[in-house]
Amino acid sequence: MNRYVAGIRQYGTHRSLTGQRVPGSPRTGALGLDAIIVPGTRPAAYLDHAVTLARAAQCSLVIVCSQDLDGREVKEYLAARSFTDAIVIDLPPGYSHRLFFFRRLRDIEDQLPPECGYHVTDLSMKRNIGLALARMLGWQRIFFLDDDIRDIAYQDLQRTVDMLGSFSAAGVRVTEFPDNSIVCHANRMTGGSQDVFVSGAALAVDCDSHIGFFPDIYNEDWFFFFDAASEGRLGNSCLKATQLVYYPFANAERAAWQEFGDLLAEGLYALLHLDMDIEQATSAYWAHFLEARRNFLESTLSRAEQALPDMRDEIVASLHRALKCLSGITPDLCARYVQAWRHDREDWKRQWAEIEVMPSAAAALAELGLPTPADTTKRLLHPQDRPARPLAPGRVTIPRFDTLREMAEHYSAQLEHARHRRGSPVKSAGHRSELVSVVRIGFIYCQVATMRIFSLRRTSTYP
Repeated sequence: MNRYVAGIRQYGTHRSLTGQRVPGSPRTGALGLDAIIVPGTRPAAYLDHAVTLARAAQCSLVIVCSQDLDGREVKEYLAARSFTDAIVIDLPPGYSHRLFFFRRLRDIEDQLPPECGYHVTDLSMKRNIGLALARMLGWQRIFFLDDDIRDIAYQDLQRTVDMLGSFSAAGVRVTEFPDNSIVCHANRMTGGSQDVFVSGAALAVDCDSHIGFFPDIYNEDWFFFFDAASEGRLGNSCLKATQLVYYPFANAERAAWQEFGDLLAEGLYALLHLDMDIEQATSAYWAHFLEARRNFLESTLSRAEQALPDMRDEIVASLHRALKCLSGITPDLCARYVQAWRHDREDWKRQWAEIEVMPSAAAALAELGLPTPADTTKRLLHPQDRPARPLAPGRVTIPRFDTLREMAEHYSAQLEHARHRRGSPVKSAGHRSELVSVVRIGFIYCQVATMRIFSLRRTSTYP
């Protein structure tokens, strides 16, 4: 362990841990895709991209619904799109099944930081259901797609799926609004080096390989494909996708909720950078990584003055909440969680091998104890045939644009200052560099404005 101590830190990028796609067009005899699986929480209109891709790929579509997504609404939406090859599931509250009962992780659940209970999510369960359905229906290749992911062309989807000939899983990088944790967003916004890793938000999976499961913890996808990454079987298509914008610093409690899962995931992948085995994730290792994580958070906090004024206080609050959660996490807890996860993964591998192929989707859903919404009998009308909706008086919320005006004024002042200092035209490379910096400041301010305006809510329901 001593010879590795100097390298134990949080890494700004994990790109070297993935295999890369060879540039070029999809090869002849491209691999077929069996299904796109969407763990949906948003209204049915958000499924547009998934339907478009499933139609282009001529594959099935599985939509597991909860929160603001209702199965009957989904069936109406699919009927309006003339899309029939879909399995729509309403996930019952408190749903459980023996396949998804991970005993050792359940036993340690009460010992986790209380912040882990701040936010309840069913994302892991939905993805595990997708895996089980794929096994029961004899599907070999599936693609997980979150309902807030956009801008994946069919050709990019196919190129990513084609990587499954060499990899157990392969992902698209979500870079246009980066897919990061809250503290990693803070790291980027305060000038730190921060990359984006592949994730379960846009991930192709080979169901014939020895795959893991998604534990109920933040960064569940990193745990799912950890073994693939450690064996060089995690692919990165290097193609880019877009995540719908949200404001990451709206609720500091979310940073605290993410901290335990983010700590463990970053610590596990730091092992791989150091060519260390999972067996070396001992209490001694976690003691060193906990210190490295604290240094990372404190370093980000020390750069808070470099963040944009409009978000600075909220970044600081999020980092303080993450640090508070971190202070209650012990090396022994980290080591025991990893051990519990590894034991449950061995049990999952045995159960996975024993899952039988079902004669139909209905039989598979019955085996899993999952209901499907009743077929709607609502008549679909052409928009011109729909009755006009009566308008009723009520309160109207008018958005405030003070922040935008202040940003514009700040940018104008910066630009005017640059002109006075340099004169016109700009004559030197140094002057051009300063002007580029001013333009970049203006661009960053516009990004902040976009995050605030197009966030679904100020305290976003959708992570």
